[in-house]
Amino acid sequence: MDVHLVLAVRPPEEGKSRLAATIDFDRRLALNYKMFRHVLKIGREVFTPDRIILVSRSATLRDEAAALGAHVLEEAGDGLNAALEQGAAFAAARGADALLSLSSDLPELTAADVRAMLDVPAPIAIATDRLRTGTNALKMHPAGAIPFRYGVDSLAAHLSAAAAVGLEAVVVERPGLAGDIDTPADLAEWHRR
Repeated sequence: MDVHLVLAVRPPEEGKSRLAATIDFDRRLALNYKMFRHVLKIGREVFTPDRIILVSRSATLRDEAAALGAHVLEEAGDGLNAALEQGAAFAAARGADALLSLSSDLPELTAADVRAMLDVPAPIAIATDRLRTGTNALKMHPAGAIPFRYGVDSLAAHLSAAAAVGLEAVVVERPGLAGDIDTPADLAEWHRR
């Protein structure tokens, strides 16, 4: 199966605004870069560079990914789901059979987590967050099988989208996939671990 990894990442200077009361801008910026680089590194442990697609408005992130051999696209739409659809369309045009999208704020992600997503035999695999409401990774086979529905209550939205087209969906729960950093509580939990 020809699987492509799609990463849609907002510019680091715009990310994690909900952490502003906890850490200052420079620390948020450094955290965003650190998490992006970690997720990209793990992606490269599982995927060859020509199977990695980064969609971003950040020229810096695009330059970093391109230097590693990944495909880079300047984000043309508005928002995460539109950016993921842009990456998915690029992958489909290249002949991808399946897609995996990963959030870029998973500091404890491992290659085993990514392989676990790819090993799910169901057409749709959804890695949820600690609260079991969000989506931190989404595998779909075939590519474009369901629309991206990241955002509030995205786990339910992705399950509903799979059901609407009659595809089996499996929810994956793994610490490395569940541990995104969105809120001060998430940050505190990560520091505790």
